[in-house]
Amino acid sequence: MGHGGGKTSFCRLIRYCLGEDSYGTDAQRQRIANAMPDSYVGAEVMLDGELWNVIRPIGAGAGNSRHYAQQSGSLDALAKGEIPNSTISPLRQAIASAVLPSAAPYMPTGSSLDDAWESTLAWLTRDQECRLLDILDWRAPETQSRSPSRNMSKPDRVRVIRLLLKALQQDEIDALRRAQEHQRKAEEAARRKQRVEWVRDDVARNLQDMFGGDPGENATVDLWVDRATAAAGAEQLRADPQIEQKLQEAAKLVEDKERELRTIETRLTEIDATLPEIDTAIRALDVQVPRAAAGAQDASNPLCPTCGEPMPPRAQQFFDQQVVLLTRLREDHGKAVDRKSKLLDEQRTLKPDAAIARQRFEQSKSAHKALEEIATKSKEALASATGYVTLTKRYPEYLVAITKHDVEFQRERAAEVRERSSAASIRREAQAIVERLSSLFDMTIRFLVPEGAHGSVQLTENGIQPVISLHGDLTTAAVDSLKVVAFDLAALLLTMEGKTELPGFWLHDSPREADLGLGIYHRIFDLALWLESRSDEPQFQYIITTTTAPPEKLREQPWTVLHLSSAPRDSRLFRKDL
Repeated sequence: MGHGGGKTSFCRLIRYCLGEDSYGTDAQRQRIANAMPDSYVGAEVMLDGELWNVIRPIGAGAGNSRHYAQQSGSLDALAKGEIPNSTISPLRQAIASAVLPSAAPYMPTGSSLDDAWESTLAWLTRDQECRLLDILDWRAPETQSRSPSRNMSKPDRVRVIRLLLKALQQDEIDALRRAQEHQRKAEEAARRKQRVEWVRDDVARNLQDMFGGDPGENATVDLWVDRATAAAGAEQLRADPQIEQKLQEAAKLVEDKERELRTIETRLTEIDATLPEIDTAIRALDVQVPRAAAGAQDASNPLCPTCGEPMPPRAQQFFDQQVVLLTRLREDHGKAVDRKSKLLDEQRTLKPDAAIARQRFEQSKSAHKALEEIATKSKEALASATGYVTLTKRYPEYLVAITKHDVEFQRERAAEVRERSSAASIRREAQAIVERLSSLFDMTIRFLVPEGAHGSVQLTENGIQPVISLHGDLTTAAVDSLKVVAFDLAALLLTMEGKTELPGFWLHDSPREADLGLGIYHRIFDLALWLESRSDEPQFQYIITTTTAPPEKLREQPWTVLHLSSAPRDSRLFRKDL
């Protein structure tokens, strides 16, 4: 297969048919959907001798289309007829129940059979983008796989491998879980102890600065208590016992002086508002009185304005009315002038009174504020002195708390050590599986690199590590890729012996001949062919895609089943441009 022919898409469609939720990046899926909007992919899956038919959409609307995975039937009939409204979940659950019944409930992803199988599938069908650099690299972020393994930590992936290899028992899982819980409690106890120590040290420095003494000496605490108690007693004696009464009296005086000031100011405000009104009335009377006087003068000798003859006797009545009006206006004018004069006199008197009242008010406030400051300082001094008494008496409590947290820390740490020791003991019991895996790994390495190479697999609490020895432990890209391929093949061999919870299936997408070297690269195919020849019945299925031709004897059916190329277009997987 050449570059760009569709090898990786072919592998991902196989993963898709085996239960993975995605078959490419968002951009790749969109291009496929645009080019083949009504397309589906199908596969026949043999599980415990039973045929399963799988059909999944890859065209437009694949996310909402129907997925079919059920026993019996045929792909041709399903493709021509109505696809039932089903899901891929029955296949995932059936594989998980049949292949990994003991491992599935303890997978890091939870008790879901679907997630358990998808996590297993991630190991069996590594992303090409992971480049076979580490046995724990299964899915690369850039492929946008939806496999639950993408969210797993390294310890979780180690746990998946050990569960599937039957190298992890429930007793060890439980012991490690208890050890982790003890570790958490020990760390919490250590943090609590440290916090109390910080407080104790801060209090000790404060007390030492205040009262002297050496915090490291037992007698110092009694010294601090005595001196703090004496200081508090001195502050109590210095405090004015009548300060609260004086404060109340001063506050009452402030209220009284403020009331006096407000009364004077209110009266001055009223005068200021009344004087303009009186001035307006006087000005109006100043106009009305002369007019009324002139009218009365005219009424005393009434003449007809037309002929000049005397008016009739009824004019006397009009004259009397004018005299009454004039008299009233003159009285009103006099009253207004008199009221203004009195208000002005009152105003002149009240303004000095207001100034004096304000001064007395301010003086009372100042006196009250001064008393408050004295009272506050006295209270603060007494509170500080009393607080030091409390600190000195509570200081031994810090020592008790520190001892308590330290005891708890030691207890939990010892329990953690016991549980980890128990887990290690159980792990040693599972060492037979690991030793067999290590032996198969060594055999695989010696087959692939016959020039004196050896391999082993080491199991620890935190990892499972394949090691290759060829003139020392190498870490080049070639050896890293070789480790991954050999480890996977060793796991496949162990599966063929019936000692794992793995299916007899593996897929390697484009292992690079440039990384491995052509000799090692060809021996991978030779090893697979040799294993196939060991039995009349198929014991495994190993799919490998390659840009470098396999050995010549494997370049035809039944071993080579698909040729792809980037050009011409008909040689690509989808037979068209995407």
